[in-house]
Amino acid sequence: MARRGHPGTSGGALPGPPAVPGPEIAAAADRGAQAAGWLFLGRDGRLTAYAGCAGGVVRWTESAPGSDRWHGPELFPVEGWGGRFALAQDGDGFVWFAGARRREGASGGHEFVVAAQYQTGRPLGEWRTVGNPFPAQEGEAAEPVGPVVLPDGAGSLHVVVSRFGTGVCGRTRRDDGTWEDWTDYRGQWVRGPVVPLVTSRGRAEFLAPFRGGATYWSQDRPGSPFRWLGRMEAEAVEGSYTCLRTGPDTGTYFWRHPADGSVVAYRPAAPAGPGPHLMPLGGAGGSGPVDAVRTGINGTDCTVLLQRGAEGYPEIAAYPTHGEQYGAWWAPVGDRCAGLPALALDAYGSVAIAMVDTDGRLRVCRQDLTEPGLTFGAWRTVG
Repeated sequence: MARRGHPGTSGGALPGPPAVPGPEIAAAADRGAQAAGWLFLGRDGRLTAYAGCAGGVVRWTESAPGSDRWHGPELFPVEGWGGRFALAQDGDGFVWFAGARRREGASGGHEFVVAAQYQTGRPLGEWRTVGNPFPAQEGEAAEPVGPVVLPDGAGSLHVVVSRFGTGVCGRTRRDDGTWEDWTDYRGQWVRGPVVPLVTSRGRAEFLAPFRGGATYWSQDRPGSPFRWLGRMEAEAVEGSYTCLRTGPDTGTYFWRHPADGSVVAYRPAAPAGPGPHLMPLGGAGGSGPVDAVRTGINGTDCTVLLQRGAEGYPEIAAYPTHGEQYGAWWAPVGDRCAGLPALALDAYGSVAIAMVDTDGRLRVCRQDLTEPGLTFGAWRTVG
């Protein structure tokens, strides 16, 4: 199993003054402005890490595959930036961003925007507005919730947003670049952003959480409209949902149980099943959503989970994929972090862990593939 990486080892942040002060990055991460699942492997084999700050999106980029030398932090400012954003990577390796910004004349003073990074290390594309489907209501700030972005296997891009007391709405950009009108998915009592998943076959789906459960929406096939497939009932800590594709056209959802903050897993039956099959995975006392990847460990397909533990340290666990009945043992694997740590496989198939430390610096450690099990080497400060 995992062991704690060696502390305090410095790697190679490439020279140049940071575009944004580290304490501002750390403070934003602790306020929840850091997107879950913020570490990505590009088509050229380089990892990229993303964070948020008051003025926009912050980025660090590996200088070469597997390198301890990174570019960044680089700031990509967004006028009127709302602070929170979501990320997703499509089948071509493009990283998509969705967020909200303040704009005079927009409904409630806010509009939703999307942008893309088409190549590792290249600038972000233009931020494009997709509007705001929620009318301003007298006596409330009409703050937007979400959005999330789902790029499906047919080349369509779906932006899904929600607001408690109003519902869930989605807007789709087809592969020819045309945007459809907003679709109302109902869900007046949905709390927080929806939980998106794109399966290995390119089919998009999402859970829309409410107090005591969630409704389940899915495409029949990539590119088709979403349709309601049912609801599941389960208590969950608000804002703790995440998911991972774990089989052919199948995903597993994770969230925290409100009794002790422990992680539970759920896989919808076909199409949604008569009720939830909840599987406990430990990790009591952790906070926020876990991050997750799949990798081979000692010849076994495993799901690796990473959380911010009760004391603010990254903690890692692994179990055979779809084998939740075996349980998961959590181990600390680093120093105290700001916000949520993140996972990805690097160009060589090593599990890479990234965190923003309490000074706002990016730190990375990697799995040691020369050792059996899930063992990690030294932490490197890279940005």
